[in-house]
Amino acid sequence: MQNDRYIDYADYNIWANNRFIASLSKHEEDLLSQQIESSFPSIMKTISHIWMAEMGWLSRLEGNGWETSKIINFSGNANEMFKAWQSTSLSFNEFVENTDLEQKLDFEHKGESFSIPFREIAQTVFNHGSYHRGQLVMMMRQLGITDIPKTDYIEWVREKDRTKA
Repeated sequence: MQNDRYIDYADYNIWANNRFIASLSKHEEDLLSQQIESSFPSIMKTISHIWMAEMGWLSRLEGNGWETSKIINFSGNANEMFKAWQSTSLSFNEFVENTDLEQKLDFEHKGESFSIPFREIAQTVFNHGSYHRGQLVMMMRQLGITDIPKTDYIEWVREKDRTKA
């Protein structure tokens, strides 16, 4: 199937996000919101950014423009954010599984017009998540959190392989 590689990445993305959620759910929200010197000022702000990229790109791919008001107006607690993020990741996965990723997305960004295959947008979302999950690791270490999940792609591959056996 043409989408298999991207379905794998979508599955990996959910797995990696869920590993962080499982780890971070054990900590007080005050710690997760504590200010840190990084690209974003806290773990929660970093997660919000990852979630926004997934939701914004999914919205664009579905023909709704960059619709992220749910995140911009979010007022829930950490666990509610984690659940909403998981839901978006699952929706992105479903989109990848059920869409011809060779279609092109036509959109404008900062006054420029683009026409990019859906598969490239999907890869962008997955790469973006990996990049910022790496930042989460550093932020967690700065805060003294020691139960840091391993989320390298090869870890997912190994775990998937073990479950086949």
